[in-house]
Amino acid sequence: MSADPNPPTAAPLTAADIDAAAQRIAPVVAPTPLQVCDRLSAATGASVYLKREDLQSVRSYKLRGAYNLLVQLSPEEVAAGVVCSSAGNHAQGFAYACRALGIHGRVYVPAKTPKQKRDRIRYHGGDFIELIVGGVTYDLAAAAALDDVARTGATLVPAFDDLRTIAGQGTIAVELLNQLDSEPDLVVVPVGGGGCIAGITTYLAERTTNTSVLGVEPAGAAAMMAALAAGAPVTLDYVDQFVDGAAVSRAGTLTHAALAAAGDMVSIATVDEGAVCTAMLDLYQNEGIIAEPAGALSVAGLLEADIEPDSTVVCLIS
Repeated sequence: MSADPNPPTAAPLTAADIDAAAQRIAPVVAPTPLQVCDRLSAATGASVYLKREDLQSVRSYKLRGAYNLLVQLSPEEVAAGVVCSSAGNHAQGFAYACRALGIHGRVYVPAKTPKQKRDRIRYHGGDFIELIVGGVTYDLAAAAALDDVARTGATLVPAFDDLRTIAGQGTIAVELLNQLDSEPDLVVVPVGGGGCIAGITTYLAERTTNTSVLGVEPAGAAAMMAALAAGAPVTLDYVDQFVDGAAVSRAGTLTHAALAAAGDMVSIATVDEGAVCTAMLDLYQNEGIIAEPAGALSVAGLLEADIEPDSTVVCLIS
């Protein structure tokens, strides 16, 4: 594993920034339900709620961050165009936001991206999106996107390591505090690059008195756990691709800094492939929820965690 030689000490993001993001995205991003889950409540002895980001128009929270970034671009940046690299949820959120704002964007995908995902990206973006195969692997697609930015002056829209993206994902915390009668004891969040957990943690650190955050990573892609242990982001030598929405080889520099600054408020756990599959199947059979592997990480992690009886727990589903 290789480390980041110049990590920042903290991410300069505040709860006020996230409140502003919530206002900014409100015309396009609808609040998602917070639902009691009787099954998980009985299994843990806690009051467990599911934050249903799977019910977003793009079926994940990624629209929040992409829209919050794009809506703040200057006219000059809009004219130069925007670029992202993704094979999944970020690309769909980016495409939806581009069409909503009338911004022309280019999405670089790896050749292995399934036709269904390509079709969904095109559906959400319409005539505002150009889909480009950037290489066989995601790394090659990401490199092609960076080459585009260098060549054209377009703006890169990162999936997680940008303060505007992090603030947008953090609006989930704004909603769940408004939806609960009292602050939660624990919020359980799936972790890939760390944008979502960084935003949620930043907000809850300022707006609650005793809420903890548990991030859940795939055992085969524990990039944030490795970063926190090393004191800086490190590049994993191998990443298991089963939980593809969280199969990240390196946590973000800004996202890691936000979690490191939060200290004991945040902990990271890992779950194996079997636990993820069980969580997905149980969500479908019992609650009728179709969650992707990354979207079921929170439930898999919840069931392996030591949960305080009679506490209030929120699990993010995507």
